[in-house]
Amino acid sequence: MSAAAQGMTIATMMLCGLAMGLAFDVYRVASHRFHVARWLLPALDAAYWAAATLGVFAVLLTSNQGEVRMYVFLGLGIGVTGYFGLLSPWMVRITGKLIDAFKALALFAWRVVRALLIVPVLWVVRLLAKLLDILFIVTAAAVLWTGKLLLRPFGALGRRLWAGLLPVRRKLVPVANAYRRFRERMRQIRDIFRKKS
Repeated sequence: MSAAAQGMTIATMMLCGLAMGLAFDVYRVASHRFHVARWLLPALDAAYWAAATLGVFAVLLTSNQGEVRMYVFLGLGIGVTGYFGLLSPWMVRITGKLIDAFKALALFAWRVVRALLIVPVLWVVRLLAKLLDILFIVTAAAVLWTGKLLLRPFGALGRRLWAGLLPVRRKLVPVANAYRRFRERMRQIRDIFRKKS
């Protein structure tokens, strides 16, 4: 490989090192700002390193057909070290401000959606529920009133039948009284057994 190609590969790997440092800072600040659970951090670290490794090899494939030489690691080391030595504090602040701005924008968007869509829909649903309640009450009252009107002619007939059954009712009075006495006696026996137990 020519010296120019090697220099190009080193420069590309330095840029990859810078990108890896930047991605690590963004990941670190985002996991802190979004309060990621501690038990998730090892899995996220593994995902970061897997993505970084795949990204570096993808760049190597395009720049020097995937040849891994010592100067590849040298370029990565220079890029990562230069990033953390020069740019990391600034990027941490900028990333924190960008995440705060994103969270504020997302909160504002949620409030707008809630005010324009969710609250009116809930209001309409509650209004429909109240209207259905009123409709049910009115319908039930109309059905009861209609039933009362329809059954009114049968009231006189029922009163005549009840008066006509007076002799039968008088004959049934002793049976009803005997039933009441029997029920009372059973209740007394039950109370006696409860007191004994």
